[in-house]
Amino acid sequence: MRAEATLCRVKTTTTPGRQDPGHGPDHQTTDQHDRHDRTDGAPAPATVSDAVAAVIRERADHVFGVVGNGNIHLVSALTSAGFPYTAARHEAGAVTMADAFTRAGGGVAVATTTYGPGFTNALTPLTELVNARIPVVYVVSDIPSDGPRPIDVDQRAITAALGVTVVTATPTNATAAAERAFTVAARSRGPVVLFIHYDHVAAPLAADPEPVTDPGPVPPATAPSEDAQPASAFRGEETDTAAVARLLTGARRPLILAGRGVVESGTAADVLALGDELGALFVTSAMARHVVDSAWSLGICGGFLHTGYRRTVADADVVLVLGAGLNSFQSVLGTIFGPTARVVVVDHVRRPTPVAVTDRLTGDLRDLVPELLDACRGEAASDRDRTWRETLGELPVAESDELDPGCLEETAADGLLDPRHVMRRLDALLPAERTVTTDGGHFLGWVPPYIDCPDPHGTVLVGTAIMTIGLGLAAASGASVARPDRFTVGLCGDGGSLMGFADLETFFRVTRRGVLVIVDDGAYGAEVHQYVREGLDEAPMLLGGVDFSRIGAPFGVPGLTVDRPGQLADDGEVAQFLAEHGDGVSVLHIRISRQVVAAFLREDFGGDAEGDGTAATDPEPQAR
Repeated sequence: MRAEATLCRVKTTTTPGRQDPGHGPDHQTTDQHDRHDRTDGAPAPATVSDAVAAVIRERADHVFGVVGNGNIHLVSALTSAGFPYTAARHEAGAVTMADAFTRAGGGVAVATTTYGPGFTNALTPLTELVNARIPVVYVVSDIPSDGPRPIDVDQRAITAALGVTVVTATPTNATAAAERAFTVAARSRGPVVLFIHYDHVAAPLAADPEPVTDPGPVPPATAPSEDAQPASAFRGEETDTAAVARLLTGARRPLILAGRGVVESGTAADVLALGDELGALFVTSAMARHVVDSAWSLGICGGFLHTGYRRTVADADVVLVLGAGLNSFQSVLGTIFGPTARVVVVDHVRRPTPVAVTDRLTGDLRDLVPELLDACRGEAASDRDRTWRETLGELPVAESDELDPGCLEETAADGLLDPRHVMRRLDALLPAERTVTTDGGHFLGWVPPYIDCPDPHGTVLVGTAIMTIGLGLAAASGASVARPDRFTVGLCGDGGSLMGFADLETFFRVTRRGVLVIVDDGAYGAEVHQYVREGLDEAPMLLGGVDFSRIGAPFGVPGLTVDRPGQLADDGEVAQFLAEHGDGVSVLHIRISRQVVAAFLREDFGGDAEGDGTAATDPEPQAR
């Protein structure tokens, strides 16, 4: 199947990490590609771990892990052969790094941990892999083959509950099982857990091993059961390309939503041509940002869409959704399109959505998009006098004080920085050739709308699929390893940073050029804005009092606190700081107002009292 190509080794990744003097081998990102090939000269596999390692060397680009007695044999077999391996400091970090490495375009990633607590520590990012449909192979030891010990947990029951595909490597099938894990991950477009029983990790291979066989067609990793969802979630009658072409050519205001499927299928050029043929406007998903290079793109659809573009999106009479999930955030709880719009979803699988989908075309975008383009070119022109582009003349203003009062201010009423101003200035001051990783949290609502990236792989939002925080530092580390040629911008909130500091050292170690930006509102901001208004006690939601600019000091990493607009000027302190430290790693601690509410939260609770981006309540001043 063509989809399998997405999980074959695509390049040689050279990612020597940043090394501080005195760091030992366990601190290093191993990279010995220049010394010898991954497989040439390696001894024939003798054990289960050797066999799995041999397949990894052939089919993956990088391994992220935390060693323990359940996986040390595997990791040793990889590093001794010169395969690139990055040591994380927490198992959640290892899996997150593999996720971010994949999203950032680094190639095929593997994560590995030991059994028991090593496995349970990895469950949150493993769940993110499932929900975000990221094809990572996670190799982890399991209970002994003769049964569990008191220290063991039922890892198979847990993976079954998460909906993860499981493959088990044994002395008789180790090579075949490892090959199957990679193939299934590629074809299902989701994670696969490769278990090795604890007593098998160093066991010799059987004399007569099972042959490697093709598993055949594999269903999508997260193809949901329609029996487990309300019927309304799967609305839309199955149709054909001719009918969709008639809809599109007859539309007066066609809109194309290009999702991650367009990126993975390599159909961007045809999608652009289709939009030009129709005079359509474009929006994209967050993971497909800039996949269509058009002056008629409105940006990211859903909660990240600028206020000035929302009416335009709602005005579309036919919406063509190509390889996008249309989840609640992307669709603003199903309200992003107008109530009379015809919504046509083209994807390889039917997925539930709150949007009132009218038509579905199920299949491979590599086949369907060219067919749609040809069919639209063959259809007679509609009776409209002008295309939507010609009617508009130009795109509307993205944001203005009239549409969103206060959005252009530098500071909020409390005198602290307005996060929208902060993000605009960071966009201008940071190197353009960059990878931007963003942790979960309230501040996330301002990052994609204001901080641009070069291509779809430049925006990495690990954690958003399950709405978690605390994975940002590890995600930034994985992105740094994936794209050492780019400047890494790791954005985290104050709460997420405090949660994820286990891999702070990892980020400093593996990042050649980059900055950790900690956006500090002194609280778990999302909780404050949602629940203080309901009368809940604010005290457990508050943080404050941390000088994040000093967190790099033990590692020799400089930091700067930013709390005044002048520091963000073109020739201000931030620009000078980045110029001085731009060839290494640094920390920006940016203190923002807690009084500004992100658009996605305003939508969740029906808008704030003033109708703008300012909190209806007046929180206590942040601790300094």
